[in-house]
Amino acid sequence: EVLRSSGSPLVAGGILAFSLSAIVTSFVGFVVALTDFFADFLGGEDSSSTGPGFSLPKLRDFALTLVPPVLVALWDPSLFFQAIDKAGAFGVSTLFGLLPALMVLSQRSKESPVLTRNPEFLGGYKRGPILPGPL
Repeated sequence: EVLRSSGSPLVAGGILAFSLSAIVTSFVGFVVALTDFFADFLGGEDSSSTGPGFSLPKLRDFALTLVPPVLVALWDPSLFFQAIDKAGAFGVSTLFGLLPALMVLSQRSKESPVLTRNPEFLGGYKRGPILPGPL
């Protein structure tokens, strides 16, 4: 909103078009993937195999894809932002907290194979250094 109001109308239009295209492409990917999942799981028709038109299994798959999120959004619109906040916190903690440590362990095991053969070192690599269990 700040970027749109601070620039020219051309910049504001470009920002709006970019934002809407990001939302629409994300939504289309979500709908296509989840309807195909329901078609596979429930034994219906795959959306890419039948062409245009709706059949009862396709309608069921679209309803299973779109009705629950709409109901949740109507029930409490703030839940979406809470879910995004939790998903972002999980992704950031995994990306910046867990992956660097795993990359270091992987690199060290390549440089010194004795680390991977010694099961007492950091709990052993077969089970992982952060999982509980007997040493």
